[in-house]
Amino acid sequence: MALTPITLSGTLGERHRRLNSLVREAGASGASLQEFQALPEHSPVDRLFKIDLASQLRHVDYIIQNLQDDDMLYVSRALKSKWLVDHHDVVNPKHLEDVLFPNMIKPAVSKLKHWTYINLRDPAMCREFYLYYKDNAFEFAIKFLSHCSNEFILGEIPTILTKLSSQFLKILSEKCPKVAEIYYNSLATDEEVRRRYLENQQSYYNSVKCVLKSDADVFLDITEKYFDMNGFRRLSPSSSDYILRCHKHRFTSKPELYTAYVLHMQTLADRLSVEECQELVMRLARAKYLQSWFQYKAVEPLVKRLSPDKRAAFKKRVFVDKDVGESVDEWTYEVPAPPPHTDCSKHIFDDQYFKPILPIIKIPKRLIKKKKCGVSRNKCDYGIIESTVQTKTELEKLFEEFRFLGFNRTLHDLRLRLGAASSPERRRDIFMVLVSKTGGRSEAVSALLSLAARHRNEPVHIRAAVVRSLVKRAQVWRLPADVWNNLLEFGHDLGLDGSTPEADCKEGLHAVVIRQLLAGECQPAISAAFLKEFSTLTEYSLSPNELLQLAAGLQNLLYAAALVAEPDVAAERLNQLLDVLNTYRVCIKATSPVVGAIVSLASRDAEVARPLLQRLYHAKVARRELLRLNLEFRRDQASLINVLRHDLLALDYKQFGDIITSHKTNFDTLISKLSIYFPKDAFVTQLRIYLKQIFLEKKENIDQIVLANLARSLASLLGRDFETDLQELDTKGTDMRHLTAALRANAHRARPAVAVASWGWRRAGVKAVATRAMRGRQAERAELTRALAAHRRTLRVALANSMLSAREAQVHAFTAAAQRRPAAAVRALFIYFRRFGDKSDVSIWDIVKPVMLSMDMSILSKRDNLRRLIKDQVKVVPSSIKPDYCVTLYIVLLKTKIKYLYSNVDNILCEVSKHLPQIEDSLELVLLKMLEDADVREPVTYPSIFVRYLLLSKSDEDLESRFEKLGKPFLAHLDAVRKEHDWVFRKLFSETMKSLMYNAAFFDPKCTSCLSVIEKFMAWMESFMPREQHFKQYARVHLTMLYYKAVRASVQQLPAVFAAARRRRVEGVDAVGFVFGRYIARELAQLVTAYFDSVVELYADALADYVEVTLVAGSSRAQFVVSVLKGILAEGVGTQRRLAVYIFKRRHYEMKEPLQKELEELMYKEKDIEVLVHAELERARFY
Repeated sequence: MALTPITLSGTLGERHRRLNSLVREAGASGASLQEFQALPEHSPVDRLFKIDLASQLRHVDYIIQNLQDDDMLYVSRALKSKWLVDHHDVVNPKHLEDVLFPNMIKPAVSKLKHWTYINLRDPAMCREFYLYYKDNAFEFAIKFLSHCSNEFILGEIPTILTKLSSQFLKILSEKCPKVAEIYYNSLATDEEVRRRYLENQQSYYNSVKCVLKSDADVFLDITEKYFDMNGFRRLSPSSSDYILRCHKHRFTSKPELYTAYVLHMQTLADRLSVEECQELVMRLARAKYLQSWFQYKAVEPLVKRLSPDKRAAFKKRVFVDKDVGESVDEWTYEVPAPPPHTDCSKHIFDDQYFKPILPIIKIPKRLIKKKKCGVSRNKCDYGIIESTVQTKTELEKLFEEFRFLGFNRTLHDLRLRLGAASSPERRRDIFMVLVSKTGGRSEAVSALLSLAARHRNEPVHIRAAVVRSLVKRAQVWRLPADVWNNLLEFGHDLGLDGSTPEADCKEGLHAVVIRQLLAGECQPAISAAFLKEFSTLTEYSLSPNELLQLAAGLQNLLYAAALVAEPDVAAERLNQLLDVLNTYRVCIKATSPVVGAIVSLASRDAEVARPLLQRLYHAKVARRELLRLNLEFRRDQASLINVLRHDLLALDYKQFGDIITSHKTNFDTLISKLSIYFPKDAFVTQLRIYLKQIFLEKKENIDQIVLANLARSLASLLGRDFETDLQELDTKGTDMRHLTAALRANAHRARPAVAVASWGWRRAGVKAVATRAMRGRQAERAELTRALAAHRRTLRVALANSMLSAREAQVHAFTAAAQRRPAAAVRALFIYFRRFGDKSDVSIWDIVKPVMLSMDMSILSKRDNLRRLIKDQVKVVPSSIKPDYCVTLYIVLLKTKIKYLYSNVDNILCEVSKHLPQIEDSLELVLLKMLEDADVREPVTYPSIFVRYLLLSKSDEDLESRFEKLGKPFLAHLDAVRKEHDWVFRKLFSETMKSLMYNAAFFDPKCTSCLSVIEKFMAWMESFMPREQHFKQYARVHLTMLYYKAVRASVQQLPAVFAAARRRRVEGVDAVGFVFGRYIARELAQLVTAYFDSVVELYADALADYVEVTLVAGSSRAQFVVSVLKGILAEGVGTQRRLAVYIFKRRHYEMKEPLQKELEELMYKEKDIEVLVHAELERARFY
């Protein structure tokens, strides 16, 4: 029986194997765990031995005991007992949440949760976990759903469709393909599912591709109904191949759709017969609805399936003569389309929100002068706008002309043009077309080179272009000797003989190299030139046999060149050799010559060889043989661990220490392995002493990140001596305070664990206390939060810890912070909002709100982050708190006039106005402050908020009180602005009149004084605006009054419609619109009686502007206007109904065609205006 302490020796792997063998021996000996459990633990290995033995013996209690340990090493080791998942009395959600999790540290809880959903596979248990966490932790719960039974999944899916991401849709569809069908069927009925789908529809479509091979009909039904022809990518070659092999009938039923949009074109061409390809191209050519897509390039793979002798005639028939039969104008079957977007436009019953009106800014005269000068100068600057339509080059036009002709016919025609061509560039274009027509055939290339031989004196750049194209397209290295010589003669002075070229033609040189390497010998001049323009030559079309010969030839060429070259050049050649070996997939072994050459180069010049050694390491070549070299050059954690695994003789504590202290990355894995498996080795003792020495010597100028990493490593290696060494450093005075603070911050890394809680925060340091608190157990968290909140220095830790605690701890922590550290409380408030969202407790806001109100933003010059946080984080505030928060923030910002603080105060006011009905009780102070700060030069920037505050009055007495305090001063302020700045007043007046239209007040039965407010504003207008001269403005105000009356009458007549939100936004529009139209007709009759008949035309102009400016734009506005016109026609008198004709003429473009026809029929029935209807509607159609 093995006894502690356990002693291990050898490499890291040998120590692992030795520990495992001891566990197996102890288990086979029949000894119980209790015998070993009583033995003392001298090192972490002793505990690991006990945990492994308990795992082997399936001792549940000891495993659970280690799950509750503070050291994650033991927690992770205990979780290797995967059999624990079968103990349902332990691994069930209620026991975990009520018993186990509260007594585990936070990282252990996260790890156990991850372990649970990775290893739990029992459908019944997965169902239990899913149902337990479904409501409060859906992202965690859904991870169990895929392991439940198919029946349960199908029953649960309809209830969670709105929460389903594309990732989980894929996981569930793999288990149960019916899930994909349910999801896509819901797009027609569920607006929220449709909205989420349309935000990322390609991702959702990709997630159901897994269904193809399990239930192809489901996937193909989805594709044929929801595939986005304008946005989705084609299916992969493997998916296309499967469809064509196993479900070809789906393709044959809709070949145009699958060919043009869905399937991989090359795979389609490979799977169809020649006859099928030909017939498919003909069908596509007949489809006029595919005209924009159908081009030769699009169907080239299909056309190329035809034999060369038939291909030219077929291309001419389809693409030149267009002899394809009778064309088809429309799709003959239903084509797929994504579900329609939900109407996101504003509703007619939504209120307008206005932008702040900018104050008057006085521009200095010198700036005005400069501006004028700039304008006068710029008036003479005219630019020429070039067309963005791409025009074809001469070469492209020549290609198009001969695209569908064979080589012989092209050669015959272009031979004549070649002699008549006046410019070298034109002759180059002719040669390029001929090269493309050769198709790489030897006889065609021979004929072309025979023609080219007569033009061997063409300019060098023309010949270079022809040679480059020939090499790329025609595999010229395979030409017969006489034809090859013609090529060399044509390419004279292009460097094909290894000399310096007069024009760039490296492709020609590459062809020479390929031909000579295939022949077995490369001339020295050619080799030297090639190494200057090196290429692996794989960009050319080479046969498998040629690839093998070139791989061997290039290796010999490069290896020979590297042996005799200087280190820099040798490194370049060896790097090229590695490229060749990688490109040609030649296996590199430790005994390969290239490895020996790199090692030899490293001995000559270490720095030059470093990149080559790194390449070998990343390619996993000769890692063990080059271990020490890799350690020298790589100097990272992976190389140090490799030394522990394979070569302990290479251990050098100074080298290890220098590597650790010269990097800004941590070496936690390495240090952990040393402290666990090598604690008593002399190497570790020396390394600990050396690191401690560095730690003390470099205290003055050491980098902070390096210092933190060094402290982490030292804390782990000190082990049981951590407290002793820390006390020793404390005795050395304040010079060591910086170093001891870094050590204390890593106290949690010491093993065995240090009792930080017993030290107190002053001795332990805030960082160590924060780590202890944030990793703490749930059962201890509330008490720990209260203890931390008692001290000012640890209040921020208490606030952070309270976010993980119950409400009582949060209230206590925020209360303490508001008293002692108000700025910290405000910062923590936004963290709280982001974490809890709409579940945030209002009581937390009530605690912090007085703190914000008491803060002076002007003294926060050193706290820019806090100031920006308060101003810019409105979006994270929960909707239930946002109204009060906006008002509070506005009051805080109004306290200062510093420009950069005051800059977005009006934007906050916009937020205030959006929440006006909820915050009217606290708004009076804001409005009084606005009036107090306003003057003629800087008037009120948001007049609508005053008007709407008055409209929210609950009684006549309430209105009189509000109007006396705010209404009269506000109107007096507008009068003062009118007398000084007429153009500013016009803006303020326009917004004031528009804001009289306030649906939130009109639909609220408590707001009984809306009509009185409008009348007061109309009385104010009469003081400076005569009715006859400003008929349109008064008519618009009257229309608002009529709209208000229509709303109240409709709500009274149809309470059931307006009580239901959905019916109100659909049926309510027609109801209010019809009553509104009847009221308009009655008022029009009064106006005609009071004035004259042509007032109808004036009123029509005012009504049209009212609809455009005052009513909220959106799809519901058109429906509303239709109902208004119906009301006018129903209530109108005689020719006064022509008002409906004028409005219809002005607004018909917003209406859908069925609504237009319905209104036209109604208007045609009215005999009094029949002639006018015909005239006006015909004119509207004409325009």
